[in-house]
Amino acid sequence: MNNSIGALRGSQLCLRTPSRRTRFVATLGHLRRISVRLIGTAVVAVVLQVVSREAEAGCSSTKNLGTLSINFPASISVPANAPAGTVIATVTVPVTGAAAGVNYATCSGSDTLYWAIRAGPVVANRIGTTSVAGIGYTSSLSGGGFGSSIAMDSGWSNAATPGGPASPTFQSQVSVTANLVVTGPVASGPLSLNPGGGAGLPNQVAAYFVNASGGTLFNVVVPANSSTITSSACSVTTSAISVTLPVISPSAFQRVGSTAGAQATSINLNCPSSVVRIFITLTDNTTPANTSNSLSLKPNSTAKGVGLQILNSGNPVNFGPDSKNAGNVNQWFVGTSNGGVVKIPLVVQYLQTASPVVPGTVNGAATFTMSYQ
Repeated sequence: MNNSIGALRGSQLCLRTPSRRTRFVATLGHLRRISVRLIGTAVVAVVLQVVSREAEAGCSSTKNLGTLSINFPASISVPANAPAGTVIATVTVPVTGAAAGVNYATCSGSDTLYWAIRAGPVVANRIGTTSVAGIGYTSSLSGGGFGSSIAMDSGWSNAATPGGPASPTFQSQVSVTANLVVTGPVASGPLSLNPGGGAGLPNQVAAYFVNASGGTLFNVVVPANSSTITSSACSVTTSAISVTLPVISPSAFQRVGSTAGAQATSINLNCPSSVVRIFITLTDNTTPANTSNSLSLKPNSTAKGVGLQILNSGNPVNFGPDSKNAGNVNQWFVGTSNGGVVKIPLVVQYLQTASPVVPGTVNGAATFTMSYQ
């Protein structure tokens, strides 16, 4: 304090004025400078205290339980037309070290704890990606005293944590559940999680983070390529089949409902080694709502009084909606395959639909949808 006053007095001696009023103002200025310095020191002290409290607030992990490695079955077969959301594999294991009475964090203020695919923004009900098209994964935590399972991604306050808010402590054994789920058309191949910079870290299911900075209590991983997904879908060897019917005379027809000009063809499939029950639906491309056994002619056709008919095993096939769902209208059973080539024999022919039959071109198109059940 004396050093500061001495310095200020030195500055006061630099004032050269005969006016008492001026000298009085200089003295006031002298006092103000002392006052400002003292207040400034007090303000700095308060600011330092606030910064210190902010740095200490929140939660920090008192343990690192390491990495838990889990495994799905080595081979998983998936129906190709399994609807999105279907769970095809589940594994539940206890987290080593995450048992009743384990205090794993200390908190001196409010903070957030996470079960998440990675440190960062929480995405509710997130589905992680895998290396296999049509397959994703989810996870959850159970036990620990939380009451209900915690889905990936989740974040919650330490005030709502068992044992919290100051000392989050598990009240019972914690277990993790991981699921493989269908997200779309399923392919085949070796399984790995979050490949190529997906939403999460490679091979990691999720992690228990003690705070937003990513302080990790434990990780859960699945070793890359430890499982293989096999889709039970058959591949179509020829996706576009063209059938050319013979040229015939209108006199080849005797009445409405009579047929002529039959031509054989087939749909050829290559099926996986797993047992597959194959179903098929033929759909009228020109009139999708058609459920009869007469295929509509395309608008560029010029013939009148005729249509087309498709037969399987000598029986006319009725058309149905373009759907792979089991029980679809006019869906029919092809057979069961244990793998290899499957041939679906068909016959296409003219069908008289009205009288008289007027000569011209006849063009029709049908699509087919496979269903594996």
